[in-house]
Amino acid sequence: MKRPAWTVIVGVVVYAFMLVPVAVVVWMSFFKQAYLTFPPDGYSLRWYTGLKDQPALFDGLFYSLEIAVITTIISVALGVIAALGLSRARLRGTALLENGFLLPLVIPAIVTGMAIYIYLYQLSGAIQVALVPSTWSLVVAHTMITLPWTFRLTYAGTASIGKDVERASMDLGRRPFATLWRITLPLLRPSVIGAAIFAFIFSFGDLEISLFLVSPGKTTLPVAMVQYAEFKVDPTIAAMSTIQIVLIGVLLAVANKFVKFGEAFSGGTKQ
Repeated sequence: MKRPAWTVIVGVVVYAFMLVPVAVVVWMSFFKQAYLTFPPDGYSLRWYTGLKDQPALFDGLFYSLEIAVITTIISVALGVIAALGLSRARLRGTALLENGFLLPLVIPAIVTGMAIYIYLYQLSGAIQVALVPSTWSLVVAHTMITLPWTFRLTYAGTASIGKDVERASMDLGRRPFATLWRITLPLLRPSVIGAAIFAFIFSFGDLEISLFLVSPGKTTLPVAMVQYAEFKVDPTIAAMSTIQIVLIGVLLAVANKFVKFGEAFSGGTKQ
């Protein structure tokens, strides 16, 4: 059925409103001059080549990658276990539990970060062990904000796997664990890969929660960029942001190959 013209126009306006700031950041990263003026004096790659002279940003980049990888592994493991448990167990209140996993999404990230910091600080005093700031407190916080996404994507994946397949495997003599390992998890692989990429992206780009939990001299890339912008305003930040945009764009394209996000967030295809 042909779409009404006004829906196409509204769609184009909305996309333009969302993408224009991104395009401006990419454009600014190629400005020749240090001060941001329009129109620019010329174009150059100096801000990209100059990134090698910004150790704080590079240290932040590698620290963000470390945190994102650890967070992704933990978040995906917990998300798969929760998704399989809720989809296969016959529990009352499954819908309530399902919505409970998504609750962190409705809480502002800065409130979540502040709450986690206060809780871990109080716990540190009780057990006499410094829990914040630390790498592991950052991993725990990032896992909390990425778990709703890994759970949602893998839960949609489990909904699309027919239970008859698993029953047939067990009828043929496979034990439940062997059925899980040989049948269920391979069928769930696209959802797991998509969930892993999503978790990595959210952890890698998080700023609000990281602000409360990073250690002095050991910060994530978004925090390092904010600290840089406090003292300098030049296209260096735009160049680093462009690299982030390209990386995240590639990861989202790869994730969409494995998981159709429209189906995933609408609950998948029920059997």
